Amino acid sequence: MSLREKKKIETKKKIFEVAARLFKEKGFESTTVDEITAQAQIGKGTFFNYFRTKEALLMDFMKQNEELVYDLILKELKKNTSVRKKIKNILVLSAKNNESDKELTKLFVFEHLRHYGSEDRRSKGLNTLLCDLLEKGIGTKEVKKSIDIRKAVENITGVYSASLLEWLWSQSDYSFSEDISIKIDMIFDGIGS
Repeated sequence: MSLREKKKIETKKKIFEVAARLFKEKGFESTTVDEITAQAQIGKGTFFNYFRTKEALLMDFMKQNEELVYDLILKELKKNTSVRKKIKNILVLSAKNNESDKELTKLFVFEHLRHYGSEDRRSKGLNTLLCDLLEKGIGTKEVKKSIDIRKAVENITGVYSASLLEWLWSQSDYSFSEDISIKIDMIFDGIGS
């Protein structure tokens, strides 16, 4: 990697770090590009070389976070465990990632919801992955043959999404990953063989 490429990576990382801190301290809407550039010690032009807008910065941050979680999911899929355990572990890993920074998760989720109707931002990759796992579960007799896989996936992702929102809005401090683990067990008690 050339020195120039390293510098680009470092600059982008610095922008992310400063922006994340400011978003948590002041809120996304109250943070300006001027504040981000001043604290990152870069010019506005440099910021706009990386991101068209502050929203584009947040979306890129979300994308990088999703890629990190996806890499963890791929590792989980390689393990020699039951379909039920794989699905549960995938969702618990995702929940733990969300727990690692609740304030940033709020920003990601609310920005996602803001754009939900204008473009299809649902995680097709996760839905496809869950469909494939449930089909495999039917083949291994871990999942009832009679279930509608698409509806089962909608139930799983619906429970995850509703639980995530409930956790984000909750005033009490509880583990989202433990909560989703219990709920996935309950779902499987209904669809398992």
